[in-house]
Amino acid sequence: MRRVFSKDEEAYAKARPRTTLLHLAGRFAAKEAVIKAISQIDPHRMLAMNQVEIRNDRLGRPRVILHDRRAKRITVHISLSHVDTVAVASAIAIKSPFQNHLVASSEQQAASRVRRPLLAARR
Repeated sequence: MRRVFSKDEEAYAKARPRTTLLHLAGRFAAKEAVIKAISQIDPHRMLAMNQVEIRNDRLGRPRVILHDRRAKRITVHISLSHVDTVAVASAIAIKSPFQNHLVASSEQQAASRVRRPLLAARR
């Protein structure tokens, strides 16, 4: 388990005794989707499962935390779902146009991308 899931991911799943395996399967599917999405924009970047962590934000939405030195250069958006015995996930990886641009959260980065085209359209 430690090679794939973080302590927080395990605790999240174990807090739901009736659906522990389903929640772990969802996290596993999300990690796999993230690794595949990142490999599409950076083929030389090989991430291990334990370098990708899936956590929920304060509203319960899943978000990706990359434990990698180049994590600030990529924003990953995910969606995951599980029902009965099936778990699915999808991920979209976006490479930051600013190599050294640090952003506190993916929500802020997404918001800044939306504002720029709007400002350009007003000119």
